[in-house]
Amino acid sequence: MKFRLSGKKQFIIIGAGAVALAAALTAFFWSRHASAEEFITAKIERGNIRHTVSATGTLQAVTTVQVGSQVSGTISALYADFNSSVRKGQIVAQLDPAIFQAQVASARANLEQARATLADAQAKVLAAQSTVENQRAGVSSANANLAALKAQRDDAKNLLQRQEALATSGVVTQRDLDTARAAFQAAEARYNQAAAQLDQARVGEQSATRAGLAQAQAQVKQAQAQVQQTEAALRLAEVNLSHTTISSPIDGVVVSRNVDVGQTVAASLQAPTLFTIANDLARMQVIANIDQADIGVINSNNRIGFTVDAYPGQNFNGTIQQIRLNPQNVQNVVTYNVVIDVENPELKLKPGMTANLTVTIAERNDVVKVPNAALRFIPQGMTPDKIRELMKGAGGADRRPQGTDKSASPSPGTPAGGEQGQDKGQDKGQDKGGERRRSDRPQQDQQQGQQRGQRGERPAGEGGPRRESGPAGGSSTTTAVLQGQSRIVWVLGPDNKPQPRRIKLGITDGVSTEVAEGDLKEGELAIVGQNRTADARPQGSQRPPGFGGPGGGGPGGFGGGRPR
Repeated sequence: MKFRLSGKKQFIIIGAGAVALAAALTAFFWSRHASAEEFITAKIERGNIRHTVSATGTLQAVTTVQVGSQVSGTISALYADFNSSVRKGQIVAQLDPAIFQAQVASARANLEQARATLADAQAKVLAAQSTVENQRAGVSSANANLAALKAQRDDAKNLLQRQEALATSGVVTQRDLDTARAAFQAAEARYNQAAAQLDQARVGEQSATRAGLAQAQAQVKQAQAQVQQTEAALRLAEVNLSHTTISSPIDGVVVSRNVDVGQTVAASLQAPTLFTIANDLARMQVIANIDQADIGVINSNNRIGFTVDAYPGQNFNGTIQQIRLNPQNVQNVVTYNVVIDVENPELKLKPGMTANLTVTIAERNDVVKVPNAALRFIPQGMTPDKIRELMKGAGGADRRPQGTDKSASPSPGTPAGGEQGQDKGQDKGQDKGGERRRSDRPQQDQQQGQQRGQRGERPAGEGGPRRESGPAGGSSTTTAVLQGQSRIVWVLGPDNKPQPRRIKLGITDGVSTEVAEGDLKEGELAIVGQNRTADARPQGSQRPPGFGGPGGGGPGGFGGGRPR
């Protein structure tokens, strides 16, 4: 008797078998991977390393002039537009000149009136001078008359004296004596009258000189000052009239135009900007903000390269022209402006573009380099004593850097705490399920390291790249120089066991570091990560990978190989 199962039961039996087979395979792989430690390695390679400082800056013309208006008015005409090439002195705009022409005409009329007033004052001065001359002539005439009358008085006096002497002798009569005395008195009276007239003429001369002439001369000076004032007002009106014609102050290209015909510009407290003219776009500048931590290694000999988003993949070069001493402090971040000259013969670069700068500080070609992740690795369960024993066995116990305390325990994660410079918190890098994060895979770790190097970030536990946030519009990043530091790197030996190698570091680019000294050879496998063994995992984390456990898809799970 044949027993036949229905289709539904067959499906259930087949599914149960598949589940049992999957569970068996999972248990097999789990036991296989739990039997030994899994190391994540990266190959030691030879290549080029550059120590660079990265920053952002803004492209701008070497000379940029804002053309404004010194007078208020209405734009009546525009003779330049965006991207127009202009020459020095070329008219680019015109304001309505009617008001200023009227002011010039008014100033000219005031000048003519002032000149007429000056002429009238000068005529008064001439009249006053004529009066003074007449007074002086009267004084001279009075002096002459006084002199004549003095002579007559003296003659009459002498005659009187002779008559008196003769009268005493009885030669002349008393009548003749009286006649001589009367003549003398008349001559003396005429002399006194002439002296009074002379005094009067002198007073008249002095009054005419002090009052009339001085007043007339003061009026002339006032009229002259009025003429100068009106001439200055005329010149001011003419200058304001000339300012209605806007000319280019330099040869260049119009970068921006901020007004249109018919628009009114008001120049009250400051001149409004009508145009922005760049002098020569064939030569430009990049103003970069360099962090204070990096400014010490920047000098004019550094090689500068940069890219702009408008031309992806195309590199441009520049030279450092100036390092400005004026610090910029934005949100407690101190940066310095570095001026970089850039040649732009093809006019590809435009003002205002953001330049992503790379300043080459040091460069090494064809050197052995080790991944930075290997500098942070310490095997599980490795103590300082075990490390020293292994180093003695490798013949490297006496190669500790000078000044390092041999009895001191290495301090993982800090370069100054020992040779390892490993990550103190490696165990903290585990997932809750006990499995190493997938980011520890060599390819992903290298990709993330490159991304961190491009962004300028510091990998955890490493004295490598660091980023300082700059002010708005600019930031700078750096890859730290680790030259001279001694570290321990673990390599995978022939017995699949980690072996320590002491090396001295050179420069780093944030992803790899130069091996300046040491017995690390090209082609060896440096250990950059480690998965926990089954014994080291927490009890609650021993779940078959692939069934919701953290190991699914990663090392030790389905599809997970031994990345070496």
